[in-house]
Amino acid sequence: MESTSIDLVARYREYVEFQLAIDGEGLGLREARQALANKGIESQETWTLDELAVEAVQTIDDLNPALLADAPDRPLTAWWWHLGKLRAGTYPAHLLPPHLREI
Repeated sequence: MESTSIDLVARYREYVEFQLAIDGEGLGLREARQALANKGIESQETWTLDELAVEAVQTIDDLNPALLADAPDRPLTAWWWHLGKLRAGTYPAHLLPPHLREI
């Protein structure tokens, strides 16, 4: 059964708001965000969750190290596969979508 856009956003919200922000885990976050990108789902809600995810990656001290392992086989424009670079401040800011550039 194919996931609806509402299901995909809800899944992403679960990873961002609960698993990542509360306990520093969120290991499925990248896959959930990729599913949204694959379907072309971009909305204010998605952008807000993106902002929360980036802020959490930059500020939470106790993140799961696996979440910060960048995927060299993924394009840099897919920022969610390069959370380690975002945390380290080495991700090219010009590749971020406009809603994330100011964070």
